[in-house]
Amino acid sequence: MNQRDLPNLLGIFRIVTTPLLVLLIAVAIPWADIAAAILLLAMAISDIVDGRIARKLQVVSALGVFLDTISDKIFVAGALIPMVERGLLPAWLAVIVIAREFAVSGLRSFAASAGVVISARSWGKQKLVFTVTALIWRLIDAAASVTPGIPGPLLLLTSLWPIPITLALIWTVGSGVEYFWKARSLLRAALPGRLPTDE
Repeated sequence: MNQRDLPNLLGIFRIVTTPLLVLLIAVAIPWADIAAAILLLAMAISDIVDGRIARKLQVVSALGVFLDTISDKIFVAGALIPMVERGLLPAWLAVIVIAREFAVSGLRSFAASAGVVISARSWGKQKLVFTVTALIWRLIDAAASVTPGIPGPLLLLTSLWPIPITLALIWTVGSGVEYFWKARSLLRAALPGRLPTDE
């Protein structure tokens, strides 16, 4: 394998292993929840490092940007949906997270059609860290709560999962607002009656 292909392969890894992530969460047994948490952590780490590797190797490409843009959305949705189905998370939370991804992706596509590039913001990058941390924490709590012999202090720690979930929600909404705020002039110019004409 050529090391220059590594960033793209990491993006493909996140996409092709998402069905496995869904399956592990859906079976609803402790060892599978722990395995899903480990896989989710590996996916998140690969998402963080692939861009850095591409820049270091000077192999940033359109394909790499595309894979990096969609893969995190795919694996996060792949974790959220079966967790909602199991009752581990409320459906409204998943709707907010997924809707934010659609909205920001649509905004970036709209901006690109106008020749404007909206780069990733720091809030957006932090949002992924908070979201994955929260999902992993919830999966570990789900496994611990049905496993006999878990020490009380550990059970108490895992039961604090609503804290990272709340932080993830704040960063999800905040980062989405930031994207649209930064693009406000572009959106304002596209309002009816504000578009340039050929006359």
